[in-house]
Amino acid sequence: MNKATAAILALVGIVAFQVSCGTARQRKCEEQLKERIRPGTPLEIAEAALKECDFKTTVDPDKKTLYGDKRVEGSLIAERTQILINLDSDNRVTTVKSSKGLIGP
Repeated sequence: MNKATAAILALVGIVAFQVSCGTARQRKCEEQLKERIRPGTPLEIAEAALKECDFKTTVDPDKKTLYGDKRVEGSLIAERTQILINLDSDNRVTTVKSSKGLIGP
């Protein structure tokens, strides 16, 4: 094996390792959301927690809801996580629902 081939294989290995570490970190962040967003949590804190985990957020003041949407793109298939948070009249969390799915061609 020549030096160029070895360098390319090393580079591919490093990139694969970094991608897998980032995915594991994001999964851990999503798992911690269950602990951070509980009933009674203020809207601002819940929204900040979602944004820290790279969720795109939308607040609907009329329906008293906070939506979180996150996509992890793959080659052909993307993993999508959605979170629906219901709020009370004081803009505090009452319920948290999450769903995951795959999106593909």
